[in-house]
Amino acid sequence: MLGEESTISLLSKMMELSTSRQKVIAHNLANANTPGYVRKELAFEGELKRILNEGSLKDLHQLEGNVVRDESGIFRNDGNNVSVTTEMNEMSQNGIMFSLIQKAFKSRMGIIKSAIR
Repeated sequence: MLGEESTISLLSKMMELSTSRQKVIAHNLANANTPGYVRKELAFEGELKRILNEGSLKDLHQLEGNVVRDESGIFRNDGNNVSVTTEMNEMSQNGIMFSLIQKAFKSRMGIIKSAIR
């Protein structure tokens, strides 16, 4: 079980990673018509899972995620594999996730403020 400080750190890191993911998605959308552009993703789930399974969040502050090329999907004749529909869906899902994490963060901070008073 995570302590209050660890929970706050985890939620803060998750908001940071969600913001980084949103930037990657926006970059994909900006390059949707760029010949030869291959969409990118921000991968961090595997490393986050490892950190959480170890039960110690000492490595959490170093977690930034890796921007990786996504060679999947359908490549158009111009060598681009960005689907605007897919990116918009990813952006929406990421936005919802950020909102949920932000609500949890605010709730935790409210508990701490209440305890201090």
